[in-house]
Amino acid sequence: MVTNGDVIRTLERVADLLEITGENVYKVRAYRTAAVQVENLGEPLADIAAREGLLTLGGFGPAIAEKVSELLATGRLGFLEQLEAKVPPTLLAICELPGVGPRTVALLWHEAGITTIDELEAAARSGRLAGTPRLGAKTIERLVAALDARSDHGAAPRRARVEVEPLAQMLCDAVRALPEATHVAVAGSFRRGRATVGDLDIVVATHEPARVLIAFAALPQVERVLLRGDTKCSVHAGNGFQVDCRAVASEEFGSAMQYFTGSQAHNVRLRGRALRMGMTLNEYGLFRIDDAVRVAGETEEGIYEALGLRWIPPEQREDKGEIDAAVIEAVDVIGTRSKKTAKQV
Repeated sequence: MVTNGDVIRTLERVADLLEITGENVYKVRAYRTAAVQVENLGEPLADIAAREGLLTLGGFGPAIAEKVSELLATGRLGFLEQLEAKVPPTLLAICELPGVGPRTVALLWHEAGITTIDELEAAARSGRLAGTPRLGAKTIERLVAALDARSDHGAAPRRARVEVEPLAQMLCDAVRALPEATHVAVAGSFRRGRATVGDLDIVVATHEPARVLIAFAALPQVERVLLRGDTKCSVHAGNGFQVDCRAVASEEFGSAMQYFTGSQAHNVRLRGRALRMGMTLNEYGLFRIDDAVRVAGETEEGIYEALGLRWIPPEQREDKGEIDAAVIEAVDVIGTRSKKTAKQV
């Protein structure tokens, strides 16, 4: 059976390949939008297709609906296979490097003739990339950082929570001491109370994200900076343990904490509930779909309340019945309470 995850991965792969082959931006965006729609569903896409048809979903035009129907029915997509035949298979491996997207991969392929990670590494280390048209110095710097990080990325074993707690406390205390930081907290599996932790996610509310991330990268606990962007800095600290620091606006702090704390299954269920209530939920906030007005985002409590739920403790956010148990009352019209049961939402 084709799962929602299978559909999401297929749509994203199609979008990546279209971008690499130079397809127009609107077509690429359409596939990415469709992937997001599937990610936000609270039930199997196959069930919706059988019951209502795919065209009832926002973001699904006739062309994409036809292709997804083929995928659901056969487990394969001819259009994807045609695209894959046009592109060296090793190019997508470059896409998987941290911080490297299909647009950069397309430049490497078309302008520098690079099709493998080994070729990229050789060109980056030798300085040959500097002469590549439309490939700026910052992009080359990111590529080198991604190559440096790839052997470590995802390879570190999970560590016992008790082993990580002192590091988490030291880093959070150091960031809280920054005048630009207004709120600081650890999210992820650490906040959910898991016995083992794969990495640390620190969320910082600030009006000066660049200053916060520069200061974070310079902390004495940091052994190596993997990547630093406008809103995120990834480092190794504590004997190679990965820590991601995310800088967000104050009005986004609650939504970022919710997004980066909940398990994937919990977040998918919550986004599905939001959609059925005429809203969309992501790490930036909870927004009405019809006019894009922010409904909540500054606090987690505000998000759960707007979704007709009591606040759910982080330790329970695993999609094991906690959302149904937290229902206060359903909300069928945004901003209007009703007495419907949870099953009606």
